Amino acid sequence: MAINFKTDLGDSLDLGKKYETAFKDGLKITLPAKQEVKPNAIYQYPLDADVNHQDMLLIRIFKQVNNPMEFGDIVGYSYTQTDGKIDAGSGRLEGKDFVGDGKKKSLFNKAVTKNQRFNDQNKESMKKDSKYIWLPIPQQVSDSITVSYAEDTLSPIQAAGMALASTAIESPVAMANQIADTLKELRGSDISTQNINALKTVLAGKAINQLGANVNPQSLITRSSGQILQSNLELLFNGVTLRTFPFVFDFTPRSGPESEMVRDIIRTIKMATVAKQGDGLFINSPDLFQFQYVSGGEKDHPFLNKFKVGVLENVSIDYTASGTYATYQDGTPVHIRMSLTLKEVNPIYAEDYKNEPDGVGY
Repeated sequence: MAINFKTDLGDSLDLGKKYETAFKDGLKITLPAKQEVKPNAIYQYPLDADVNHQDMLLIRIFKQVNNPMEFGDIVGYSYTQTDGKIDAGSGRLEGKDFVGDGKKKSLFNKAVTKNQRFNDQNKESMKKDSKYIWLPIPQQVSDSITVSYAEDTLSPIQAAGMALASTAIESPVAMANQIADTLKELRGSDISTQNINALKTVLAGKAINQLGANVNPQSLITRSSGQILQSNLELLFNGVTLRTFPFVFDFTPRSGPESEMVRDIIRTIKMATVAKQGDGLFINSPDLFQFQYVSGGEKDHPFLNKFKVGVLENVSIDYTASGTYATYQDGTPVHIRMSLTLKEVNPIYAEDYKNEPDGVGY
């Protein structure tokens, strides 16, 4: 039963609630304190762990976040003055013509990643539907970053062809003149007759290949002169990769309530990992996972790496982790090992470290 009493302002206070003091119009008044939003479900193992003062791994499970992408999100427009005056500003074209002596330029915007869309969501509304799982930090803690590189070659003939193609796009007449000038220079240059003949062999092989033949110009040069074209071999950046993290957790329940907690944790993670049937036409994506090393409550660990939002690619449960089948009276295995494979949905960029100045970053 709530206990109420009257204040000097004639308001009634309920002693069963928390209140905070505020000032309004010069008067000191007491208002109900803002209620903290709590997750839909909270799990922790072991039960006696002090999650508010202990280093733990916090696993948050959220519903899938949509990331719609429209043409206007990628391609935008900027406006600049053409008479040397001040810049007219920039922004997307939204049905308004630029007023003044200006010139419209198209540009490409950065695509919004799912991780950014996730971070832009209303945290309180997401938290209401989320599930929190506190687990001990695994015995093996590591992170790795992989960047994709590939070897690539560019022969002088290919480089010349690229230059000619660029010229042809801009001006076909200029390309014809350039070819003629180059041939004249070759005749009067220090390049030996043997090398000129080798170049002719390459061009001839390329021409024959256009008719459906399968001739390797490089092998023709080697056969005739024992030479090979300069390859200009170089290691080139080939793309970004997504990080994958393996986690292994051992559960050894010591009581009935702890057995139920372990069962609920495994069941919750497995349900969030698999897809949902949807409305019959489409299959809905599994839930998103956000892993975080914490040092008391939800505070980031001061040293260990951070994670971007991701999905679980694999969940593996070993119910005989000790090498033999043994259970308690209620059927709970005495030793359970859960292996998870987390894969982030977006790659790591240098700018991400600027946004996370503490610890080792990502």
